[in-house]
Amino acid sequence: VESWGRDEWVKFNMESQNWALSQFMHGEQGALVCTAKIVETVPWMDAKYYASTQVVDEARHVEVFAKYLDTKLSDSYPINVHLRMLLDDIIEDSRWDMTYLGMQIMVEGLALAAFGFMYQQSEEPLLKQLLRYVMSDEARHVAFGILSLREVYQDMTQAELRDRQEFAFEAAVRMRDRFLQQEVWERLGADVKKVIPLAYQDPLRQEFQQLLFTKIVPNCKKLGLLDAGDGWLRTKFGEIGVLQYEDWVDTSEEVDAFAISRELEAEQAS
Repeated sequence: VESWGRDEWVKFNMESQNWALSQFMHGEQGALVCTAKIVETVPWMDAKYYASTQVVDEARHVEVFAKYLDTKLSDSYPINVHLRMLLDDIIEDSRWDMTYLGMQIMVEGLALAAFGFMYQQSEEPLLKQLLRYVMSDEARHVAFGILSLREVYQDMTQAELRDRQEFAFEAAVRMRDRFLQQEVWERLGADVKKVIPLAYQDPLRQEFQQLLFTKIVPNCKKLGLLDAGDGWLRTKFGEIGVLQYEDWVDTSEEVDAFAISRELEAEQAS
């Protein structure tokens, strides 16, 4: 890496975008499976109806990312092993509310952060428009997850709530620490063991880490998980220095912002 010139870094940036969009596509495939499971297992009919519309959303997202990768980029990457492990944990848990928490709050929260980060960095008009539309859907999904789970958590025991708190924290830390684009470095012939310590110091990566918690922490607070029981989750988030985000804009407010944005776009188009 020390010997790389401009051409190598341009190639790296292209491969990084390719890798990220590939993970978006795989994440949407996981969301499609999880949402179908929610349709089957959630006990309320209204939630089944909403989840069925989300299945359609997720299928559309898979299609649009796959098409963008096929037509605009040269190749795609397989699913990152850590993303796959997280999705497997969510899908295989027999408790419907854990699938809800894992997908609707944690993974969709990660998606909002990742989409928003790429939207800020990209100068490609089609990609920016694509991401904005997908973010609008994802914000709505997260907001519905919060509404659904908040009532459920009110009737849970302290032990059950602690289980959910631990799951949320472990998922957040896993997402923060383990998506290091190892596959990109390997494809470009770099020594991954030497590069990863440098990747941890990358300012853009650190910015993304913080952006992730601006989505996760406010939504955990709105769910009641942040202070449930003895405040275990508040303590853990405090230990990793992200409690300053607890009062940031939560996803229900983002839904309104995206709706206004779409209305303005429609007016301008007409």
